Amino acid sequence: MSRRTLRYAMVGCLAALAAAVIYAVVRLFVLSQRVDASIFVINVVVFAGMAGFMIYLTKKERDLEEKEFFSG
Repeated sequence: MSRRTLRYAMVGCLAALAAAVIYAVVRLFVLSQRVDASIFVINVVVFAGMAGFMIYLTKKERDLEEKEFFSG
C-alpha cells in the first residue's frame, strides 16, 4: 500500500463516521422520528468497524514509515 492510498482510506473512514452521525441527526431531529434499533445498530457497527479499520491503517502507515526509515 502506498502512503497516498492509506490517506484516502483514512479520509473515507472519517466520511463514513460523519455519514453515520448525519444519518442519526436527520432521523432524530429533522424527521422527528423516535429512536429505534437502526440508529443504534448503524452507529455501533459503523463506529466499531471504522475504528478497527483506522487502527489497522495507522499500523500499516507506521510499518511503511519504519520500512522507509531503515531502508534509506
